[in-house]
Amino acid sequence: MERSKKNILVPTDFSKVADYALQHAVRVSEVVGEAITLLHVVSSKTEVEEVGERINKVVAQIEQKYSIKPNAIVAIGDIPAEIARVSEEISASLVIMGSESVKGKDNLSGLRTLDVITKAKVPFVTIQEPPINRRYDDIVFPIDFTVENKEKHGWISYFCDFYVSKFHLIKPNVSDPELVAKVDLNMASAVRYLDERGAKYTVYTVPGAKAYQEEVLDLAVNIRADLIVVMTTKMNDDSNYKLEPHEEYIIGNAGHIPVMSINPR
Repeated sequence: MERSKKNILVPTDFSKVADYALQHAVRVSEVVGEAITLLHVVSSKTEVEEVGERINKVVAQIEQKYSIKPNAIVAIGDIPAEIARVSEEISASLVIMGSESVKGKDNLSGLRTLDVITKAKVPFVTIQEPPINRRYDDIVFPIDFTVENKEKHGWISYFCDFYVSKFHLIKPNVSDPELVAKVDLNMASAVRYLDERGAKYTVYTVPGAKAYQEEVLDLAVNIRADLIVVMTTKMNDDSNYKLEPHEEYIIGNAGHIPVMSINPR
């Protein structure tokens, strides 16, 4: 397979969940033909040599096990800032990162993972558990009423190019006429994009018996989803992004299902 010039960036702290993220990255790399770059961020120059040796051992293990040789970078500085900087520097298409800290959280405020997600310009995939499936063939797209929601549609092309994906579009159960109109507009946009790509999809409306985010996760588990895609919201100053409470809940409680967070351009 011809290799793309883009990279999949995998920040690592050498933890078990970081290894899970690397396993996910290997599986994506095998499909899309993109190289993997490992990144560890240290706080001072005195740590660079020791960490360099450690990260090179991980590279050797991955090469031996999967016949894929990742690149390795040791950076000095603030972790979220360095992940964002390196992702641009190496033309990363995705950042795939394990995060034990988000597990079971309804609110990610104050967590370093949230800082990374809302600073990196490239899509960010959070991992809590090792991969179950080899491919992203069943993808959940929660459809909400925000303008940014439409930007998820561009990633339909990515998945259609590399995967035989079926998309599961999930609408909230809302009654307010203004919100209904906005949700329907976003749904119509998604369906039109899918039809143009000849993609398979199913549209669901949650029953409304529980919070929307809980019902999204229930559906994702029931259909054995391989990925959930959420969209951050652009702040007023256009320099930062935020996750809405329902998106934070999904990221924190997705369990074995990876969650891709996309920052709008």
